[in-house]
Amino acid sequence: MFSLPPSSKNSILILGIDPGVTTGWCLYDSTRACVIRAGEFPGFQFPEPTEWLAEVDVAVIERPKGYGPTRPQLVDCGYVAGRIVGELRQLEAVRELTRLDVCKSLTAAMSGEIRCRNDATVWAALLHLHGGELAGKKGGPLYGVKAHARAALAVAFVWGMETKSEVTL
Repeated sequence: MFSLPPSSKNSILILGIDPGVTTGWCLYDSTRACVIRAGEFPGFQFPEPTEWLAEVDVAVIERPKGYGPTRPQLVDCGYVAGRIVGELRQLEAVRELTRLDVCKSLTAAMSGEIRCRNDATVWAALLHLHGGELAGKKGGPLYGVKAHARAALAVAFVWGMETKSEVTL
């Protein structure tokens, strides 16, 4: 598990979750625009200890949604997502975004420079929006985020980005 120094009290901490057989998670500080912690766990079994959940302001989960024929993995993913939402009921705020919502928002934020269609293009957009390739290197704001945690970061980042734009309007 990757960890940065604790965030300030003025930070908005968003827990992003990408549910599945291997669930990715990412605690993102939208005020400082950096990852605090990230990792993976099997299914809906949060890693212990979980006292850090008390720091979370909002949890955002990628809600599985089938487009066309449904694969068996999507059914399992929906089950895991439901169990996780149930586990997070102690949090006051749990939100949902579909992968399509995430891709559309990131593509719009990139003004079409990167068209987000898959995990690779989503990661490229996240790197670009956090300062470029160095954002994912040691010392960068996205350092240590790998595999399924990247999708969780995308959900957290998009929710934070959309919330900030609503507040500033």
